[in-house]
Amino acid sequence: MTRNAASLALPLLAGAALLTAGCAASAGANPATSASGAPSASSASAKPALVGSQWRLKSDPKAWFWVQGSNISGNDSCNSLTGSATALNTADRVDFGAGLAATQRYCPDPKGTQTAISEALKGERIWSRNGTELVLTDPDNNRAWTFVLTPAGSSSSAAPTPIAPRSASAAPSGAPTAR
Repeated sequence: MTRNAASLALPLLAGAALLTAGCAASAGANPATSASGAPSASSASAKPALVGSQWRLKSDPKAWFWVQGSNISGNDSCNSLTGSATALNTADRVDFGAGLAATQRYCPDPKGTQTAISEALKGERIWSRNGTELVLTDPDNNRAWTFVLTPAGSSSSAAPTPIAPRSASAAPSGAPTAR
């Protein structure tokens, strides 16, 4: 897939999921099946897209990732992460490629969080969503990683925080100032 096609794949997947989510079935009807009992196109809306959401590793909420278009950013509880993903032909598959680039700070990792998120966001993954939980599964060995949706406007300390530039006249509290 070319880079331009890859950059369009996830937003198109998100748009399709949102579009089908808006097409609700009539009252009393099962939206996952048609009148014949066969699965309908709207059943795909049961799994909203990954795009535009922040996901935290369930075992350690300090590790998170955010998908915006085909770009991914995040943190493994120590290092900043960045990379891209490509939606595959099936609606429930995504390819993170060789993995994400990361800063190289050394931090103790007794819970294995850094390894877990870097493995979860590498290669082809099957994704499924149940409410606020996202599960990424390796199709080769069925290893799975569970992430939890971060509510919009969450003030969790692990959320990305913009850093305002410090003016030359502003010194940290308690720091010596030039006279």
